[in-house]
Amino acid sequence: MSTAVPEIVLDMRGVTVMYGSARGIEDVSLSVPAGQVTGLLGPSGSGKTTLLRAVLDLIHPQRGAIDIVTTSSKDRRARANVAYLPGDLSLPGRLTGQALLRRFSAAGGGLDPARVESLTKRLGIDLTRPVGTLSKGNRQKVGLVLAFAKNARVLLLDEPTSGLDPLLQREFATLVHEAVNDGAAVLLSSHVMSELEDLADRVAVLREGRLVAVETIDQLRARARQRIRIRTIDANDTDACCDSLAQLPGVKAHAADAVIDATFTGEVDRIIKTLAEYSVQSIESVGGELDEVLLDFYSDERYAPKVGG
Repeated sequence: MSTAVPEIVLDMRGVTVMYGSARGIEDVSLSVPAGQVTGLLGPSGSGKTTLLRAVLDLIHPQRGAIDIVTTSSKDRRARANVAYLPGDLSLPGRLTGQALLRRFSAAGGGLDPARVESLTKRLGIDLTRPVGTLSKGNRQKVGLVLAFAKNARVLLLDEPTSGLDPLLQREFATLVHEAVNDGAAVLLSSHVMSELEDLADRVAVLREGRLVAVETIDQLRARARQRIRIRTIDANDTDACCDSLAQLPGVKAHAADAVIDATFTGEVDRIIKTLAEYSVQSIESVGGELDEVLLDFYSDERYAPKVGG
């Protein structure tokens, strides 16, 4: 039984944006399929927002090409397929939410009135108030309506959960899942890996304007350092057990009293086989840290952009 290849609705090829002599993004190639969430990760200044604005043709790349549903991003018709929620959302403060949504739709936003009504109720927004009187969280809700009411093929969401409380973050996650189930492609930027763990199908990592990795969440979990805490029954076993663990490739272990804290990557089988030789009272999983995987991409010189290349 063959598996259908997802349609690529956003295709970036060798995209380079320079600000004078300063690099924005360089030689970025990334294909974003329909029906999936692609996370775009990197610290501040890594080029996430530059990349999203280049897709919208708000910034003009010096090199490379971007297609949106097979149409060049330079063509105004391509933007009809895109919805965008900027990280630095700025809205006219004197307009009410209702007036803002009417103006956006009239300007070519293509908002679905039924979706606007549904989202307004779900997010609990008072559209009769001037936007300038709303809290940051409520202004962000207006931005979510603008993004999700368009029924776009491509959603560009730049750190969209900023200002949202935990309940609304959960509602946001539901909106994202609904969009991809309807066939949309979501490109979601963040600087925190764990924020995307339950949302993204895969993650594209930017470092200093360069794309250094594109991996699935499962691949990233395999990279993550797992943490376990081991308690031995016999305190005399603790040091010997710790030494045996520390001899395994990629394992770090530290003992204190009758407790051993160990970190490792990969399968747990070799850990269990080593522990079977000692009197162990309990093994507690402390978890793997996906955010540390992201830090590895930033600190490991193997992923550093090559000068002039």
